[in-house]
Amino acid sequence: MREMAEFEKLTDTFKATPQSLHTSFFGAHPAAHCLVITTENAPDTAIAYIMWFHNYSSFLDRRGLYLEDVYISPAHRGKGLGGWVLKHLAALALELGCGRFEWVVLDWNDNAIEFYKHHGGQILHDWRVVRVTGEALQQLATRD
Repeated sequence: MREMAEFEKLTDTFKATPQSLHTSFFGAHPAAHCLVITTENAPDTAIAYIMWFHNYSSFLDRRGLYLEDVYISPAHRGKGLGGWVLKHLAALALELGCGRFEWVVLDWNDNAIEFYKHHGGQILHDWRVVRVTGEALQQLATRD
């Protein structure tokens, strides 16, 4: 995960620790699901991971599958693993009765954008992510 934060130039926002991740995935109320991918030659070394959770569409009246992270270490890119990840999660979404499978991509990551388009992803230009975090979240929660 730290490698992904470094790649995305977001290490200043990276707060995850082994303890916090354990709670997030194995606590009383798991926040997300994660699949860690290894090789037969090095089963204790992660080469990729995917993390997803469910969201909900009021218009579809169905939950969706939201891909939060997909990261493949540079040495293992270009070998079909990314396509396998998308296929795996699409099949899982169908199996779980989800109405859609979605994620966001950084606007400067042209390789990822083209990869997602190649696999049927539609880039929604008329939607923008809105986020409130940190001090702004505190202020919003306590606003009169």
